[in-house]
Amino acid sequence: MKALTQKEMQEMLTMLTLSGMCPMVCDTAVPYYEANVPAGVPADLGDVERGDYIMLPRELVGMSPTVVVNVRGDSMKDAGIEEGDRLELRLTDCARDGDIVVACIDGESTVKSYFVDENGCQWLVPSNDAYDAICLTEDMQVHIVGVVVNHIKKCPRTSWNNCMKSIRRTKGKLGSRTPSKEKMERTILRVAGEVKHGRQWFAVYRSMVDKGGLTEGAFSEFCEAVARIVPEHGHLPNAVELRRLSVQSFRKSASLWERGDAPVSGSRYDDYLRLARLTAAELVK
Repeated sequence: MKALTQKEMQEMLTMLTLSGMCPMVCDTAVPYYEANVPAGVPADLGDVERGDYIMLPRELVGMSPTVVVNVRGDSMKDAGIEEGDRLELRLTDCARDGDIVVACIDGESTVKSYFVDENGCQWLVPSNDAYDAICLTEDMQVHIVGVVVNHIKKCPRTSWNNCMKSIRRTKGKLGSRTPSKEKMERTILRVAGEVKHGRQWFAVYRSMVDKGGLTEGAFSEFCEAVARIVPEHGHLPNAVELRRLSVQSFRKSASLWERGDAPVSGSRYDDYLRLARLTAAELVK
C-alpha cells in the first residue's frame, strides 16, 4: 500500500473536518497487552505478556503512561463496553466516583465503575443488572490498576441478510417494477424444459428474487409453485437443496455471480448462469 505524503494527509484531514468529522492522527504508540480483563466476576489474569503496540492519537493518550487491554464478559454492557472491545488505561491507583477502572481484588482483576457511597464505603459497580456490586472490605486485598481513558470498540459488521432486506425495501419504495404472478408462472413453464436436474431450479429462483417476484429465502414457496405449474417435470426442486446453494456469490444477484466464488464450477456454473439469464429475460418480456 502506497504511503500518503504529508500534503495528501493534510488534504484528507481537511476534507474530513469540513464534512463535520473530527479526525485525529494515530501517532503515539501505546503498549498492548495480551490480557483479557473480565467485565464480569473477578478473574485471575495469570502471566500477562505484552503483545504489541497500538497506535492512538496523542490527544487521547496525553502525557500519562497508558496501556491497552482486551475486555471479556458482559457486566459493563449497559455502559457500552462489550466483549472484544479494548480499553486504554491510565496507570494510576487513584479514581473518582463514576470512573471506570480495572481493579485487582485478592489477585484477580475486573472492570467496574468505582463509587463511594454516603457511608464512605467503596464499591465496584457493574453496568448490568445481572451482576451485583462488590463492596470493598478491609479483609480484601484491593488496588486500582488504572482508570479507563479511552474505549476502543471492536469493528462492527452488519449481516448480509440485514443489508439485503434494507436494500430491497428501499427499491420497493422507489417503485421498481416487479413481475406479476401470471408472468412468473409463464416463465416457469417456458424455462422448465431447460432444467436438467432439480438443483438447477436455483437459477430460476435467484432471478425471480432479483426481479422482486419472490422474497429472499422463499424456497418452499417457489418449490410448491413449480410443482403446481409443471407437476410432470422429471426434476422438481427441493427447498433444502436450493437453500444449500445460497452461499458464496450465489447469495447475490445473478449479475454478481463469480466463477471463482460459486458453489458449483466448470460447465455446471455456465449452465446455472445461462438459466438465470434466460429466466431474467423471460420475466421482462
